[in-house]
This record gives sequence, structure tokens and C-alpha cells, in this order.
Amino acid sequence: MLQYRKALKKDPMLYEISETLYKQNKETPVPEIIVPLYVMAPVMVGYVLWVLHHAVRAGHKRLYFLARDGYSMYHTARILCENLKLPIECRYLYCSRYAWRGAEYCLMGSGCVSHICLGGIGVTFAKMMARAGLNQEEALEIAALLHLEWDIHESLSYQQVKALAPVLAECGPFLDRVMTLSQKRYPTVMGYLEQEGLLEEVSYALVDSGWMGSMQRTLTRLLAGRGMDRRVEGYYFGMYEYPEGADKSTYHAYYFKPDSGLRRKVYFSNSLFECIFSSPEGMTLGYEQKADGFHPVLERKVNPNRERIIKTTACLCEYAEYLTRQYGEALLHRLEGQELAEIKANEYLLSYFMGHPLPEEAAEYGKYVFCDDVLGEENQTVAASLEHRELKENYLLEKGINMVLKTGKPVHESAWIEGSCVLLKEAGSMDLRQTALYKYVIYLRKQMK
Repeated sequence: MLQYRKALKKDPMLYEISETLYKQNKETPVPEIIVPLYVMAPVMVGYVLWVLHHAVRAGHKRLYFLARDGYSMYHTARILCENLKLPIECRYLYCSRYAWRGAEYCLMGSGCVSHICLGGIGVTFAKMMARAGLNQEEALEIAALLHLEWDIHESLSYQQVKALAPVLAECGPFLDRVMTLSQKRYPTVMGYLEQEGLLEEVSYALVDSGWMGSMQRTLTRLLAGRGMDRRVEGYYFGMYEYPEGADKSTYHAYYFKPDSGLRRKVYFSNSLFECIFSSPEGMTLGYEQKADGFHPVLERKVNPNRERIIKTTACLCEYAEYLTRQYGEALLHRLEGQELAEIKANEYLLSYFMGHPLPEEAAEYGKYVFCDDVLGEENQTVAASLEHRELKENYLLEKGINMVLKTGKPVHESAWIEGSCVLLKEAGSMDLRQTALYKYVIYLRKQMK
């Protein structure tokens, strides 16, 4: 807790609010109160204030917060806009990569395989086919056509996944099925977007966690399919890459960008961020038209982190309410650019919590359930339970050898590798240093490109 207090003192306004609310909630178990009040709330408020500052300057009248990562951002922004009387309308948009890309494929032709053949943790051929909208029976049929040498549920290496892209692009039966499904989805997706005002002339922008900015690119393509040459803008917590061929000036990042923020990327876990700042409901699978309009079709299962998310969101809302009551005028000065939030404080807070978690923090937050795929299936704990042998497979040297020798060997990875290190009793500071070293090399290579 001392390290968080020291870091947060760089932003006295937020520090005072954290201290005040902590004294009122001392009976709540640690770290269930310390992390939300001293890390997550200050970070989220800082980010949303940054978004509102830039949105006001740009003249945007409406902000669309994308499900599900935009859930906490949306509730924080509504409180700030209402209490500070800002001329911005906040809307929560039910969407997902799966729902929008399913409609986008028919506009891409064979280029859709670039979305389907994406690497990740535990990617299988069955998962790839699910991204395309195919069921298991259809996945087996395509696997037979391609004469695959592995089971469709077997985890594939990054190299194996990428090698399938040109093969699928030449597979006529596969593309025919994908295009047929996509053409059926396109009208309902566009119906929902039109209903929610995204085809109107009003100046708006998207707000999301970010990482690759693919949702903004997909929306641009969907609108182009209706003949709209719209310059869609987006505000993001962080960006690892820009979409290929994208107008970089329309992607605005707060914490790190593709060409900067190296240290911030190393001591950050986007997977853990998504777990904490998600929404209680299930993922948006698509849309359906009813008598009163278009409605999102959600997964029947709710978010497995639902109860924790509700508590965290309540904490964020309490924090934002208290902050605006105590410092309304000072916050307006920030929005006018006279006193922008000190991002350095957030860097220390996130680096301590995500890059060097305490054992009790790794135990509590490592239990969050996470899925590294566009379709939320086969969930796992964000800090995967690894043996020391498996942890070493994630070292820079081990991964480098596998890459040079082209072994194609799938590595047992963890979405929050630092949490896994701390939870493994055999691990020590050397393992955390090895984890950081690997990230430094990977992100440095990307920045140099």
C-alpha cells in the first residue's frame, strides 16, 4: 500500500480522494479495497478525464463506449459529464469483434482470413472456424478438405496458425460458407448501428481499451459498405499496433502508443485490464430485429467475473461522484488543458500492481477468468497455474531457440505472466526479470518497425 500512496501523491487531488474513501471502507478485506481505490479508480478517472478533454477540444458531441471493455469507462464518463455539465452525450454500444467481423467478411472477400487466422493463447482450428461463424460439424468438413494432420481441438503454434491463412484463402467451400453467413448478418448489424445514430451527421468518437484498434477499422469498413466515407475517430487506453493502412491521426492513445511507451507496455497486462474493466453481461453475439427495433443478442452465460466487476464499478462510481463534488472547478481546469492529469502517477501505480504484484494481489486478481479469443469460450484464470518448467518456456532464450529452430511447439502461456510468477513458490525475482526482458525485446522490435 505504501508504494501506491507514494506514486499517487504525484496527483494530490486523486490521492486525497483515495485516502478519504479508504478511511470510510477500512472494514473491506485487503486487497479488495486497496487496489480499486489506490490503483483502478485513479487510473480510470485519469483516462476518462483525458478522453473528455480531447473530445471537447475536437468538438465531438457524442462518445460511444464499446462493450465490454468500455463499461467502466462509460459509467465513469456519465458521472463526470453530468456533474461537470459537459456538452457530450455518452452512449454504451453493444458490440464485439465477433459480431461486427461476421458482417464485415462479405466486404473483404478472401481478405477475411486475416481476421480468422490470428494467433493467441490456446488457439485451435475449431476456434478459428468459430471466428468465421462455422459450427463444429462444418469445421470438421473443412479440416477434411484441407487434409489437416492434427485434431481440430489441438492447440496450434503461432506459425501453424499463420500458415493456414493462404490455405484458407484458396479454399472455395470455406469462403463460400463464410460469405453466405456474413451476408445474412450484415443487414442486422447495420440496422443496429443506424438505430444507435452512427450513420447520423453528428460528430462522434469511439472509446475503448484499444490494443489493435480493429473495431474502429471494422466500423469504418461497415459504414463504407453503405456508401459512407466517414472519418471515424477513437480514444484508447493504449495501442500496441495500428491497423494496416489506417489513418494514424484518427487513433488517439492515452497510456502508450505503437511507437512509444516501451516501459509502460512491459509492466502492463492488457488481459488483466480487460478482466477488471469489463461488463457483467455476456458477449454480444449479434443482433435481431423485433417490433420495437434492433436488439443485441448476448451470450446466455454471464461474465464469470460478474460479482467482482459489479463491486469494482460501484467503487469507480463512488470515486467519480466524490471527486466531482469536492473538486468540480479544478476538474474543469483540467478539461481546459490548464492542469492535465499527471500520467506518471498512473505509470507507477500500474507498474507496481501489474508488473510486481504482491502475493496477496496475485492470489486475488489472478483468479479472474479470461478468454483470449474473439469468441468467449474455454475460459482460464488470467494468472495461469504454471510449473517452473513451463514458466521457463516463456523466457527470451527459450522462445528464441524455438523460433530459430522452427519447432512449432506450442508454449503454455499465461495471460498475466507476472501473476503466475508470483504465485509459483519456486519462482523468484529472476523469473520476473526474465519476463520483463522478453517483453522489452518484443515491444522494442515492434517499435523499431
